[in-house]
Amino acid sequence: MKTRTIQTRLRFTTTVGLTLAVTALAASCSDGDTGNATTASSSTASSSTTGTGGSGGVGGEGGEGGVGGVGGVGGQGGEGGVGGVGGAGGEGGVGGIGGAGGQGGAGGQAPVKPADCEELSFAGIELVSQQENSFDSADNVPVIRTASSLPNISGDAMFSDRLRLLFDGDLGVGNHAIDGNPNHALPDYATTFVPTCTACALFHEDLKDGAYLKIYAAKSGELEIGEILTPHQTAGTARYLELREIVKNADKTYSWVDGGKCYWIEEAAYDVRRPKGCKPYVSGACPADQFCMPTNAIGTDGECVTGGDKGLGETCAKVSSTQWDSDCALGLRCIDSGMGPVCMKVCDIYSSAPDCPTGTHCGGGYNLCMDEATLQNSGIDGASLGEACATNAKALYCGGAGQPGTCWDDDADGPMEAICIPFSSAPSQCVAPQTAGYIAYKNSKDLSTLFCITPP
Repeated sequence: MKTRTIQTRLRFTTTVGLTLAVTALAASCSDGDTGNATTASSSTASSSTTGTGGSGGVGGEGGEGGVGGVGGVGGQGGEGGVGGVGGAGGEGGVGGIGGAGGQGGAGGQAPVKPADCEELSFAGIELVSQQENSFDSADNVPVIRTASSLPNISGDAMFSDRLRLLFDGDLGVGNHAIDGNPNHALPDYATTFVPTCTACALFHEDLKDGAYLKIYAAKSGELEIGEILTPHQTAGTARYLELREIVKNADKTYSWVDGGKCYWIEEAAYDVRRPKGCKPYVSGACPADQFCMPTNAIGTDGECVTGGDKGLGETCAKVSSTQWDSDCALGLRCIDSGMGPVCMKVCDIYSSAPDCPTGTHCGGGYNLCMDEATLQNSGIDGASLGEACATNAKALYCGGAGQPGTCWDDDADGPMEAICIPFSSAPSQCVAPQTAGYIAYKNSKDLSTLFCITPP
């Protein structure tokens, strides 16, 4: 069973086939490790840069030399006498001294580790993406993290720890200041449901009995993104992370622990671009004999895969359990819908014309043209985007033959109608006062499908 909850509403749907029944706005979001939730909030942090010194001033021009004096006229000589010799010319004046150049401006100063912080070295520690850490998984936002297999970083050597860098899915190349509000990294599930920071960092220490004993949030620092293949496949560096201990309050918000411990990370570089990584639905994303297969439910991340000659609806086989290469024709995904693996058509949930055959609908967590009869378990309404969901106000799927969406009613049982609204791929796409909710697919491993709602 799965639940979809908000504003005290509960929806139960039965898990079928591809685990396509979902949880929207679930009470927590797993990122692949036991006992922890992923979260964030939307404040736009400015980028930070280092200052450059000014240029020196130009020197003054030298003075003009003086004109030499005129020679005297020779005196009247006596008979047969020689004329007088002309006087010597005057000496030229000395040129003026050039003005002194201006002093260069001072360069920017790198942040210094606070005296009460203990430094954590990430030399030799590889950071991975959520997809690399756990196949077929994705969080609400792109995540760069330590691998689950890493035994320990700090604290009790008997327990594992985890660092996570989170950032908005629409963040671009550049140097971005870390959002120092822990409540933008960890939602309260009352007013926010996903991480809403532009960029933030969390450090979880000592995993014991399914829960981390301590959590630290970055109060300051920077995230430099140097290369972007997809939002979930980037290369960059986190610097000057001042991670301070936080505590969860009774109202589910977080605050800093007075006198709590502090960790400092001077630098942690990463590159999570996969060897066959690609951006789905983009022409030329892969070689001509391959297809860019979406690897997250919202369809913003992908890998180039090879195919075969099996057609739509035919039985198929994948090359391995952690790869989507198969013997299906390119553009088809080999997946088990409960009756054994068959080739199914891949579609784009952002397309205004997903081109699914009659009787099917684009969606379901694997970007597939799904049988509408199967989707009835989660609810489907024929409304187009922006229209009222008249048949099933709580339907998870709507959009008709056009761009897919989900039915949502901002005032629950109030007078407002449920409307078919589009999906989103980044919290920043939700304009205040709206915030992002999410749908959980693949046994709650994939939380990448967002939609914008007005908080209760």
